[in-house]
Amino acid sequence: MAVIPETRHESSRTLAGRSAELNSVLRRAGRARAGAAQAVLVRGPAGIGRSSLLAAAAVHLRADGFTVRTLTGSTAPARTAGPGAADPAAAPPDPYADRRRFHGHLVRRLAAGPLAIVVDDAQWCDEAILRCLDFTLRRVTAQPLLVLFAQRTESDGPGTAVLAELLAQDRCTLLELGPMSESGTGRMVDRALGGPVDPLFARRCAEICGGNPQLLGRLLAGLRTAGIRPDRSGLRRLRTVYGGILASLIPDFLAVQPGPVRQVATALAVLGRADPDLLGALAGIPARRAETALAVLRRFEAATPGARGAVMRDPLRRAVLAGLPAGAVRELRARAARLLNDAGRPAADVVAQLLFLDRIDEPWMLAVLRDAIAASPGRAAGPDVVGCLRRALTARLTAAERKDVHRELAKACAPTAPAAALWHLHKALAATGDAREKAAIAMDYGLSAVGTRQATDAVRTLGRVLDDLDAGLGADPGPADRELRTTIASALLVTAVNDTSAVSVARERALTWTLPRGDSPAERQLLAAMSVMTCLEGRPAGEAAALARKALRVEEAAPAGWWVLGPSTVLSQADAVDEALAGLERSCSGGPARQAARVRVPALAGRSLILHNAGDITGALRQARAALALAERSGPGDPAPLAHIALGSALLSAGRTAEAGLVLDRLVRTDAALERRLYEWHHYLYVRGRALREHGDLEGALAVWRRCGRSLAEAGVANPLLAPWWLPATTTLARLGRTAEAAEIVEQARPGLQRWGTPRALGLGLLATACVADGRARLRLLGDSVDALASSPARLELAKAEFQLGHELLRHGDADGARRHLRRVIERATHCGYHQLAAIARRLLVTAGGRMPQLAANPLDSLTGSERRVAALARDGVSNKKIAETLFITTRTVEMHLTNVYRKLDVRGRSELPGGLRPSGLLATGR
Repeated sequence: MAVIPETRHESSRTLAGRSAELNSVLRRAGRARAGAAQAVLVRGPAGIGRSSLLAAAAVHLRADGFTVRTLTGSTAPARTAGPGAADPAAAPPDPYADRRRFHGHLVRRLAAGPLAIVVDDAQWCDEAILRCLDFTLRRVTAQPLLVLFAQRTESDGPGTAVLAELLAQDRCTLLELGPMSESGTGRMVDRALGGPVDPLFARRCAEICGGNPQLLGRLLAGLRTAGIRPDRSGLRRLRTVYGGILASLIPDFLAVQPGPVRQVATALAVLGRADPDLLGALAGIPARRAETALAVLRRFEAATPGARGAVMRDPLRRAVLAGLPAGAVRELRARAARLLNDAGRPAADVVAQLLFLDRIDEPWMLAVLRDAIAASPGRAAGPDVVGCLRRALTARLTAAERKDVHRELAKACAPTAPAAALWHLHKALAATGDAREKAAIAMDYGLSAVGTRQATDAVRTLGRVLDDLDAGLGADPGPADRELRTTIASALLVTAVNDTSAVSVARERALTWTLPRGDSPAERQLLAAMSVMTCLEGRPAGEAAALARKALRVEEAAPAGWWVLGPSTVLSQADAVDEALAGLERSCSGGPARQAARVRVPALAGRSLILHNAGDITGALRQARAALALAERSGPGDPAPLAHIALGSALLSAGRTAEAGLVLDRLVRTDAALERRLYEWHHYLYVRGRALREHGDLEGALAVWRRCGRSLAEAGVANPLLAPWWLPATTTLARLGRTAEAAEIVEQARPGLQRWGTPRALGLGLLATACVADGRARLRLLGDSVDALASSPARLELAKAEFQLGHELLRHGDADGARRHLRRVIERATHCGYHQLAAIARRLLVTAGGRMPQLAANPLDSLTGSERRVAALARDGVSNKKIAETLFITTRTVEMHLTNVYRKLDVRGRSELPGGLRPSGLLATGR
């Protein structure tokens, strides 16, 4: 395709000043027409001319023989609009099938000639549509296809991530639209107002609008209505029409004002907003004279009233300061920073002034930066803070000051750039000789290394520091030194306990340690870490739970963190579901001001996993979605692996297999460190295997589950319940007739299950053993499995086991027994939200001669035993405190149970609680 001359492009009244960009698009079109498929992403802010450029390109493309199909993200259908689009009431969509249909549809279109697909506002496009286009682009590289995307930079939508992938993988050419040139501005002015156009007038319009065609169009419409011509006289009138032109007048205005007005204007330009007292102090005049000067500035609209004093807009601030020497402005900034700091203003206000200084080398400046970091716990410090700290490193600092700057930079970078944080902590460690101070830095180093490739190195570093500390403290250290040593030991375990490579290194050290009593925060933190290590080693559940309870027995004043998440997870594995949920509730309570997202996200995800195992699939979905939403609101730093896994697991149980697969796929794309996360990685493999099985890929599922088992063994994890891959692997092998392989897996898992010893572990072990047994032995094992699981909180797994029992009874001719168990399965599965199992059980019930056309479920059956006990006492008027004392639980646990009861029964308070709640033997007094 020949490139059309620029003058021809300018003939369109919808496009001006974009000939170079249009030529670039048409060159790509020429390559596409020659048989090399092309994709171009036109990107820019609102009003910069993306849509106009695409529209002009479409006109030229049609003239050159292209068939043009246009689409806008705001009106894009939710699914691919290719042939054979699925009915909304049909089965869940198959994304890969959609992409194949879309690809086939476009190939047939391309047979008729060159095709251009124009997608405006692509950031709002449904992800499925962009995935289809990406799928097609990778398969029609030698076809006359051109795809034009337009993306608005300041808006994120469903398609933003896909567009980023297209660019990152070099399947799309980026065309950034910058500000329009002055010549382009002049042509727009000429078309709107007529000529000749005074160059100064055009230039002023460009400055006012920042080269944005949309803003310029609005300005010109107003000027046309006002009858302003684009000449010198029009330039003078322009100042009265558009408020932004005020910035060009402020220097002339100030030039004829008294000294105090100029001084206050300069002070306000430095500060941005301030009261008369602060302005007077910076300007060097009394506050009363500063107030008088402010009145003059307000009349000129150079200052406007604000909630925290007078405000000057940024364009005016720049104009006021532009006439001052750079050295004078820096001196004003330094004085302003000192005044703001002395006045106790927020650290962020002080940092805004420090940002402009060449040197950050005074102790109070570092203190301000430290306060700014502390003001945003769990979140990345602003770029201003980081910039100031990096500038501080260039100053002439003592070794101690340089070490402090590195530590503060590490804190600032840790939430979003852990690699940078580790680098700064490594520098701080190298600059420290004191054993106690090195210990404190090493602890930060270890916790920052959690989930990174440096975790193993961090564990070794913490080990060396611990050895040095022991050697330096002597045989009888004081209380503070003992607490420091215990803190380092707990940091070592926390750094390693969720890392597939580092956990074995830490285990060797931990075996030589004496269990602490749990009398101090550091000892309770160490107990928390040791409870998790005990769980991973597969020692009896009672031992691990006892350590976890000691760790959680005191609710610390500091915000909850891993020290609460870890032992709560251990308690859930030990069948102490109520205590586990209460611990995780502690991590979520208080809102974002108290608990950082990095704690609340895994806590919500952990609650989802516990609720799922306890048979509340609806609640599990709600908690997992809340965790993902919180992670997304908190920024891109955390891939939230556990939230994705919890959501995928709950979706599978809810029968939404395709959606679960997409969630798991997204996790793999976004979390490069997933394989290093011991807990999340093996849960992911377990859930991924379930997804493959639901898709009918039994061999693929078995391969993933076996990989999970090998990886757990390599990491030294001896607890089969951490990720119970062996159970679905056993049932799948038995289903395929490979009983010998299934029996081998069962034999490997049985000792660990018996050693852990919880009803859930024993019940699942019996269920797996039943899968490889025959005849009456199988029937007996299934009955024993149901009995064991009935005394555990695992209602979902109980329903599965009882279904197997009913099926086996029917095979042995016991139709009455089968019907009795199958009816219970239907009730349990329905209450859990496990509708697939309920449907299968109904069909088998009919086969057994039973009838259940419709289940009349009692809402009370959806409550757990603990929830019923709490609700019964609450209905009888017992206070939360008295309920807690009666049932030996915390008040927070009582509140959590009541919240769940209200939700499940759809009531608003205890006055609406129905009768029939009280379990037998529970009196109204709770005795």
